[in-house]
Amino acid sequence: MDGLQRELLISTGMVSATVLVHLLGLSLLIQLTRLHILRFATSVRVDRVLVPLGMVLAIFVIHGVEIWGYAILYWAGRATDGLEYALFLSLGAYSTAGWAGVHIRDGWRVVVSIESIDGLLLVGWSTAFFFQNLTRLMVTEASHPLPEGAIAREPPKRPSDGVG
Repeated sequence: MDGLQRELLISTGMVSATVLVHLLGLSLLIQLTRLHILRFATSVRVDRVLVPLGMVLAIFVIHGVEIWGYAILYWAGRATDGLEYALFLSLGAYSTAGWAGVHIRDGWRVVVSIESIDGLLLVGWSTAFFFQNLTRLMVTEASHPLPEGAIAREPPKRPSDGVG
């Protein structure tokens, strides 16, 4: 197996693993949020702070597990000069902020680049998850300042097919 095939195989495995971690983590977060709301809810005012804060912190933990997964891979594969550099490299790649001063050994550059795409997608997924669930918990039709469907375009009418 040549270097590029090896890197693509490693990347495919890591992307699969991080998607699985993310899916399981967000599913657990939904269950914990539900448990809190049904069993441990405090006053609405306190929960309007606790629930979003808890969700954000849990999402950080999920991303942390994924970042550390890549960092341990880089460290074990000797892609960098030690665990600190491996973690710094993974944080920079995952967040798409980039990295400076870290030498990446041959055979790992594609993996690091694909980690950037993976991180971008997973952060986007977390953002959508957070806002969808927060909106569901905090907004009712009556409390939302905009009327639902106010500027929605009506779907075109389909000609009747005579079945009915």
